[in-house]
Amino acid sequence: MTIAPSLCSPLALADAEPTHAPEPWDSDVITAYGLLREAAAELDHLMRHSLKRSGLQMAMFELLLRLARSHGEKQRLTSLARELTVTTGGITRLVDRAENLGLVRREPCPDDARGSFAVLTEEGKRRLREALPDHLLEIDSLWMSQLADERELVLGRLRRVRDNARRWPNGRPNLGPNPAATRI
Repeated sequence: MTIAPSLCSPLALADAEPTHAPEPWDSDVITAYGLLREAAAELDHLMRHSLKRSGLQMAMFELLLRLARSHGEKQRLTSLARELTVTTGGITRLVDRAENLGLVRREPCPDDARGSFAVLTEEGKRRLREALPDHLLEIDSLWMSQLADERELVLGRLRRVRDNARRWPNGRPNLGPNPAATRI
């Protein structure tokens, strides 16, 4: 006759899985953020390759698209830099290239003598119209079609996340002192 060890016996304790506090990197928050970054990186890679066929680089395409979707088909360079996640120097160089290709023109900002607008030209619209059909088809097949009836919900949540992140210009919400930044 075999006697089953009790849960408190040394045999039961030796066979039991050790219990550990969960590690911070095992968090669902980290998993969700990692998946978001991985999906975005994969889509970005595929879209860059797709746009090469149209003769536009991703940054130039994004610039033209942002201008086309803006009121008056123009935007301040500082605003474009933020939306395209480039430095002010980076947006200046991109707009310089676009201007040299006849895709945009600059207009002075009436409210700020130092500021200027990038304005989409007819040539810029023509190039964007050429690139968009294939790009839209690929975005739909790679991403939007995966959302099915959740499309509006997902787009709303993405906007909320983006807007929430923009409220923290220094990249850190006011959660109190940052222990990593504490000096001893």
